[in-house]
Amino acid sequence: MAKHFDILVIDTPPAAPEWLTTVMAEADLVLIPVRPSPHDLRAVGATLRAAREAGSDFAFLLSQSPRAKVTDEAARVLAQYGKLAPVNAAMRVIYAETAATGQGVTEASDPKAAGEARELWDYVKGLLNG
Repeated sequence: MAKHFDILVIDTPPAAPEWLTTVMAEADLVLIPVRPSPHDLRAVGATLRAAREAGSDFAFLLSQSPRAKVTDEAARVLAQYGKLAPVNAAMRVIYAETAATGQGVTEASDPKAAGEARELWDYVKGLLNG
């Protein structure tokens, strides 16, 4: 794969099917988005186990996160299990709008969402480049 791609992004289902560990084992980095809710924090356990079994470098990303105490608490919990991206992908309407238009948030008219995306990309690049 490395001969053909500089970066390959695979979006997996929000579960841990049998093949997930195999895919993660080939990855340079596994980014695990997690919504800051008790249900999502419980559900991420299977994905975390798969990443650990694969021996993958991984980091969590809080996504669809409101400005609320639950987001801060979720960040504390996730940080106990691995790296946590220093930027949260906030819950914003622009994500649904850009999905409908085929744009990315950096192309749209929401400077906060674009800033989050750029900060996240900088963080991911830093992890990939060591």
